[in-house]
Amino acid sequence: MTEQGPTGPTGTTGPTGPSGPTGDPAEMMTGPIGLTGGTGPTGGTGGSGPTGGTGGTGRTGKTGPTGPKTAILNLGGEWRGLSCIEAPAVLFFDVAEVTIPATAAEGRVPVDPLFAEACEPGSLCVLAAQPDVPLAGTPGAEVSDDNEVVVRCPPNGDGEVSLHILLAGVRRGFTERFPVFTEEQARRNEAFWQQSVEVEATV
Repeated sequence: MTEQGPTGPTGTTGPTGPSGPTGDPAEMMTGPIGLTGGTGPTGGTGGSGPTGGTGGTGRTGKTGPTGPKTAILNLGGEWRGLSCIEAPAVLFFDVAEVTIPATAAEGRVPVDPLFAEACEPGSLCVLAAQPDVPLAGTPGAEVSDDNEVVVRCPPNGDGEVSLHILLAGVRRGFTERFPVFTEEQARRNEAFWQQSVEVEATV
């Protein structure tokens, strides 16, 4: 057996050969799709965009029904509302009392001069005459030209008869019936009365 001598030094690397031709892409095989990676962290919230312009004013809705005007009084430990009387004309009311002998056929009592002064001349009238006891006939009452309440009723035996007379008169200077207003005035009037109720409720 022949003994091998020591290996000699490595020689220099020879020159690189030319690149081979690129294969046809159509014939190249795509490798398998890798696994989907995990969800990344949520990004920070972006800054607010500029405020958009104000839209145009919408159409005015229909006016709701007018609420009643009320007088609010403490009754029975609670604040209760009493609706005010509405009428075509501005009317004032008063109650007079007439007492006459039961044997008499007529009685007179002057209208309160302050009430008469508050009303238009000639507008005072009697709305009702209510006796305190049953009478044989129906009593009648009227306001005379000199502002006296004149009561007439048939004789009813002995004693006295008292009658409560309900008077009405048109407020002086307010003779127009159903005065005409604009829709804007109606809205302001409603707002005024509604505000007064809200203020009362906070007291």
